[in-house]
Amino acid sequence: MIFPVPASVRCELRDAMTAGAQSGRLVLDIQRNASDDGPPATPEDRLARAAAWALDMDAHYRQLIRSGRSPQIRISAASSTTAARVHLESVAEYRGLRLGMGELIRPVLMDPPNLDGLYAFQREGVRWLCDTHGAILADDMGLGKTVQAIAAMRTLFNRCAIRSSLVVCPKSLIATWERELNRWAPELGSAVVTPPGSIREDAWRAVAQRRHVLLTNYEQLREPPEVLQSNTPDLIVADEAHRLRNRAARITSGSFRLRPPRFWALSGTPVERDLEDLATLLSLVAPTRFAPTDAKLHPASLRSQARPYVLRRRRKDVLEQLPAVLDSTDMLDLSDGQERAYRSAIAEFWRTHRPGDELALITRLQSICDSDDGESSKIDRTMHLLDGVREQGEKAVVFSHRLEPLRELQRRVTERWGWKSVALLIGEMSADERTRTVNRFRDEPETLVLLASLKVGGEGLTLVEANHVVLFNQWWNPSANDQARDRVVRIGQRRKVRVYRYCCRNTIEEALEHVLATKRDLFADAVERMADDWSELVREVGLERLLSRPGEARNRAR
Repeated sequence: MIFPVPASVRCELRDAMTAGAQSGRLVLDIQRNASDDGPPATPEDRLARAAAWALDMDAHYRQLIRSGRSPQIRISAASSTTAARVHLESVAEYRGLRLGMGELIRPVLMDPPNLDGLYAFQREGVRWLCDTHGAILADDMGLGKTVQAIAAMRTLFNRCAIRSSLVVCPKSLIATWERELNRWAPELGSAVVTPPGSIREDAWRAVAQRRHVLLTNYEQLREPPEVLQSNTPDLIVADEAHRLRNRAARITSGSFRLRPPRFWALSGTPVERDLEDLATLLSLVAPTRFAPTDAKLHPASLRSQARPYVLRRRRKDVLEQLPAVLDSTDMLDLSDGQERAYRSAIAEFWRTHRPGDELALITRLQSICDSDDGESSKIDRTMHLLDGVREQGEKAVVFSHRLEPLRELQRRVTERWGWKSVALLIGEMSADERTRTVNRFRDEPETLVLLASLKVGGEGLTLVEANHVVLFNQWWNPSANDQARDRVVRIGQRRKVRVYRYCCRNTIEEALEHVLATKRDLFADAVERMADDWSELVREVGLERLLSRPGEARNRAR
């Protein structure tokens, strides 16, 4: 989508900058106005802010103005500023990603973004992000945190409140951000910056400040590029921000070295293990207010202090129109072979164990519960479920944090229904391979099931083409399991969703169920209560009014 810029804008911008050559006062006014976070009141305000941006970014324009000459800035209506990705990863190619000044200032010259395409609760989220420099957007999975962040980012660029931004996300989600930026903010130029170590500093230096949005992965922040430390972006958005929960990790310590004016953390699960998760995130978004040691506070006290910095909405409060979700746990018995292997592993442990062997035993027992030498009550149950899904003409996603059962399922499904009926999504695949795999599952009617690694498929994807979810095994924190489930249970889902969880009787998996229940209680106490304010608003204003898009209420009235 191209946004035409009237030729008169170029003349007015030139005149505004030329006038600055004749009046130092006007130049100062331009610079002062450009720092205002509020929306520009008039087209002249937008011109002034655009001129100030150009003056600050390029010393060449300053020299022209001081000499009394008229700077010329091309703002081509045919120019595209959509996402750019470097494949050969040379410094020259990164340098080629630099946008011209006309493309950089174009968002400032446009009319304010129209948010009518968003739900009411999403528009409220956009306003909150724009008004909150340090923010944790903790909406339930599937409520459009990415879209809200992009719309807020777009608004701030239009106001010239920010001139550069950095999005940090898992590698598997970069393509998702590219797609959503092109869809929701096509006038913003974005670029993927993931250079190898040999050219890392030069590549970052080549493109920094010359694209509106830079997209990178968390690994790049283990040792932040020098240009990000010396010239920090105006806004950093951390998607799946629970990746930063461990303050001892290099990625987290690297993030602490960047102190942007605005830091937004997006995570539906800001607490995964304990209160230190939330305290660490708070200390990133509001470092003058919080520290990781705040984890020692009582949950109610930390929740009270965090409330201005955290926005949490639940699906049940804002999306009651979503189809029902039937979530059940299937209690299964181990097969005879699995039972023998399970008891043998325990007996072997007691005969030979040494201190520290307990974790290895737990891992071994969990693996046996999944499958052992091709025997698996879980795989048998899954194949039975897929029979029914196929008969109904529907699709399913199977999540597992172990690869062996996924590969065995792939073999069995292929044998029964053919290779086109199954798609495998695992970590060893390249980003392009993952994208092609997901698109095949979405688009091809004959692709019955997506077999996904919990780590790769459990974050950031939208898989509403399926309405059956199998959690083949569960991870030790409930949020990881819920994130996987909510790839399917989210905006855009129009059918009833069936969720199947497996638990083998009289095994380590029953103990895991108790651990998960305890962690869910902690999350509810520390985070879920932050959604109570929104729930109260729903009761006062009315759900129908909050959920409606502009025009819907009028159409219903007719």
